[in-house]
Amino acid sequence: MPGIHSPKFLITADDTIVTMGSCFAQHIANWLRARNFNVPFYDTTDHIRAKSFSANYGNVYTVRQAVQLVQEARGMWRCSEPAWPVDGGFVDPLRPAQFNTPFPSEARLQAARTDHLKAVHTALSQLDVLVFTLGLTEAWRVIACGSILPMAPGVIAGQIDDNRHEFVNFRYNEVLADLCALHEGILALRGGRAFRMLLTVSPVPLTATASQNHVLSASTYSKSVLRAVAGDFCADHPFADYFPSFELVNNPAAKSAHFEDNLRSVKPDAVAMVMSCFERLCLQSAEDSGVTSAGIGDVDCEDALLDAFATPAVISGKVDNTPLLVVGNSHLAGARTHAEGNPFGQAVQFAMLNFLKPDPFATIKQRRFREFSFRAGLDDKFADFTAKDARTLIIVGCGFMGDGIVRVHGELRAGAPGCDGRKISPTMPIVSSVTDALVKTYAKSAGAIVQYARKIEEFCDFDQVFWIASPDMTEAVARFRLGDEFVDSAAFPHHRAAYLAAFQKALGTAGKVRFVCHPTDSLSEASGFSKNVYAAHRNIWDIHCNASYFDAAFEQVWRELRATPAPR
Repeated sequence: MPGIHSPKFLITADDTIVTMGSCFAQHIANWLRARNFNVPFYDTTDHIRAKSFSANYGNVYTVRQAVQLVQEARGMWRCSEPAWPVDGGFVDPLRPAQFNTPFPSEARLQAARTDHLKAVHTALSQLDVLVFTLGLTEAWRVIACGSILPMAPGVIAGQIDDNRHEFVNFRYNEVLADLCALHEGILALRGGRAFRMLLTVSPVPLTATASQNHVLSASTYSKSVLRAVAGDFCADHPFADYFPSFELVNNPAAKSAHFEDNLRSVKPDAVAMVMSCFERLCLQSAEDSGVTSAGIGDVDCEDALLDAFATPAVISGKVDNTPLLVVGNSHLAGARTHAEGNPFGQAVQFAMLNFLKPDPFATIKQRRFREFSFRAGLDDKFADFTAKDARTLIIVGCGFMGDGIVRVHGELRAGAPGCDGRKISPTMPIVSSVTDALVKTYAKSAGAIVQYARKIEEFCDFDQVFWIASPDMTEAVARFRLGDEFVDSAAFPHHRAAYLAAFQKALGTAGKVRFVCHPTDSLSEASGFSKNVYAAHRNIWDIHCNASYFDAAFEQVWRELRATPAPR
């Protein structure tokens, strides 16, 4: 479901994750552990039924129960019913289903609870992310002390007593206040050290209710309150995010197919579907963390950009205040005049990747190509901005073709007077045809471009997106950097064709992002490199091309924009 969730933050492999809540949080813990994310288990494994949470607190169905657990770990709470007698020993009323066998004595139970609370304290002290699943609003409460029980007395152990126990059904304001108290309590336990919260709502409906309502109405009330609380809490707090597991399972298009025949238990394949979405949307992958924009850090590249954007453009006759957003690496220097001279009279917002922090390709899920911040020291040249109104995104360069092909074989380093071009450039193999092995050489690089295009399609809400290829360096520059032998062999067109074959294989069906290639038949020499007339006229090692090189590519963009409805 594209667009079902745009995360505020990603969970990384370096984060310490603690899970708590109703039964659905167990799936998250197990899924994360199976993928080697850091979900430590802090408690004893003696006689436990499952190591599904971060400590042996079992299902924590209500937020109030979680608040009291944190208070107890801080030495601020104690239940007035410390143990329930059963055949063979004693059961902890606050975690009656966690152990396979009863404790042999009340003293052993209390010792185990003391150790448990130490484990909870350690877990909350060390966590970076708390994943909490809200499950119920209904609960049973010990009248004498107000302790919330995870199950009604008598279900597993204990006996219901109207003089000692009462039913409670928490309302919206109470649950919201408890969620705030949960955050504040953990924050206090940690000495004020901040942490992140990821909230979910259990999709499992009630199977019974102690209210006077029909179970269907009772279940709808409970889930509605919890969903509203989770949404409002996350809207008000930047450290908290909501993941829509409830919506994914209860999606009407599924026609209840995600539930077992009892229409309550969630099927394993539905859990897998939800967790697959969770993994894709909320966990940081290698692709999320890498810098993709080729050319960052090259002195020549930064100089080209600084020269191109040294003075503000004088633009007159604007008729459309909806800006174009143009993002690119150092090739923006040659593309600037085309973007600013667009035939629609639109203003242009430029985001130069070489100067940004962080790289927007690495933060697509969070920033969605809308928020751009420049590195320290560039404040006098570029101002941070939010591209909230732009409906068209144009990407220039960023590793797609051009020097992106050359960089697959090694670094393209900056030059200097008197430098040896071969020492600042990779060695490209001379080939006479396009082979499967050569196509495979470019599979990873081309596939990365496609993956980022797919993420843009999923997480960004632009009406149109165009990705213009990087230029091929001019023949004179290629001779300096790659050598006469390679240039005269005419091997480069085969490398370009192999890259395109790998790209087309990775792309498959075209999506919303339109890839725009330069017409090499009119721009290139027989060697495959660009004609020297398109040189940027800076230095013999400069891989950039001038503005004329981009004529045809931008004309294609303007032509396609004319053929589409005006940006809303």
